[in-house]
Amino acid sequence: MAVVDVKLEKLSEVSMRDFSTFGRIIGRDEDTEEGKYELHPVDAKAAVENSMIKAYWDLVPFKDNKEDRFSMGMLFVYPKPIGEILNWTEVHYETLEFFFPLGGKQFIFVLAPKSKIPEAEKTRAFLIGPNEGVLLNKGTWHYPPFAIDGPTPVLMPRYGKLGEITGDVTEAYGKKWETPVGNRYFKGQLHALKTDYYGEGYGGEYKIRIIL
Repeated sequence: MAVVDVKLEKLSEVSMRDFSTFGRIIGRDEDTEEGKYELHPVDAKAAVENSMIKAYWDLVPFKDNKEDRFSMGMLFVYPKPIGEILNWTEVHYETLEFFFPLGGKQFIFVLAPKSKIPEAEKTRAFLIGPNEGVLLNKGTWHYPPFAIDGPTPVLMPRYGKLGEITGDVTEAYGKKWETPVGNRYFKGQLHALKTDYYGEGYGGEYKIRIIL
């Protein structure tokens, strides 16, 4: 049982190394911070830099193979009603997910590091955007991003062992998964499938109050 107050942090004030517990900051000059950690190269240098552009090619080179798939998605996220609790989180153990707000807007992302269940004391909340996005590590727990100022478009590419929801039970990766179509799953939607839930209604209490 855990009820946690989580202070909202501006991603722009968080270092790449600090955020590496959850994933990678995309949109920040890659050569401003040196160091080797998950999803971040060593001493990244711009491939092209002039008065018109500064470009980094292949920040995350996706490789084509029979098991992993690439999906280009788009979200429109909305503000979360004040007082409504975060009563579930999700995780994708075999999928990289990328989130980048468009239109000069921002969103809030509640994240917890990779673990069997999300750990309340390690959960953090980030204000992301307008000029930076994030690439989540495989296994990072997350509540869906929500806006702070009206509808917010978010670009969302994904890469990994994606599966297609086909009904109440979906066969993927050699196993059968309970995927009831409804509030949580939609027929035909790409999803990592290997997702656990923790919170109110799932054998525990996991409430987070975002302090603005």
